[in-house]
Amino acid sequence: MFRLRKPLKRESATYSPGNTIPSARELEEAFNVSNITIRRAIDQLSREGYVIPKRGMRALVAEPKKDWVEIEITGDFRTWVDTAVGQKLGITARLLERQVVPCPTPVRELLGLDPEEMVERIKRVRELNDVPISYYVTYGPSRLLAQIPTCEIEKGPFVDTFQKVCKIKLKSMEQTVHACIADMDLAGILDVDFGFPLFFVQNVYYADKDIPMAITHMYYRSDRYVYKAKQKL
Repeated sequence: MFRLRKPLKRESATYSPGNTIPSARELEEAFNVSNITIRRAIDQLSREGYVIPKRGMRALVAEPKKDWVEIEITGDFRTWVDTAVGQKLGITARLLERQVVPCPTPVRELLGLDPEEMVERIKRVRELNDVPISYYVTYGPSRLLAQIPTCEIEKGPFVDTFQKVCKIKLKSMEQTVHACIADMDLAGILDVDFGFPLFFVQNVYYADKDIPMAITHMYYRSDRYVYKAKQKL
């Protein structure tokens, strides 16, 4: 954590990772120093990895790099799954909700479902050292996902549980990644500020003959995850 040496009209002067520190103007007034001094201090904290400066915005308190999750991109499905769920780091999954709902149009089109077909929606949050770091929303035909016992959902990666219980072999995954920001709901789930930068990842899982089976939407805290690619020259 980053700790200020002087409280700024708050109950505590401690700022947790993922939150913002006061603005440069607030820091100038609190410490009675010049803007140049404050900006040099923030630059120093940034170089040391304590904060993440944002142009036109307040700086974010960074997580220690040792707690970052490295997702490896090697072209191998198994490697991606193992690193994304952080099996070597002791990341845990907690079920927030599972419910049968009408299928959102973009999901229905990707899965090739009929307009009236219902899907099961499974919401989970992954935590490292009791800190929420990612949020997963999985959609799949209710006729398939209903077979999965609730007790199995938190035990391991969805793809492993799906294949084991539903007896369907997944052959490939199509992934899309882009940046987004936390709305009020995501901020509450991931314990970050509104507007906090996130990675949004969509995985579409396919069986034989390129038949789509399920979709997972993932929201990764940008201060806790990094994508690492390995390329052969």
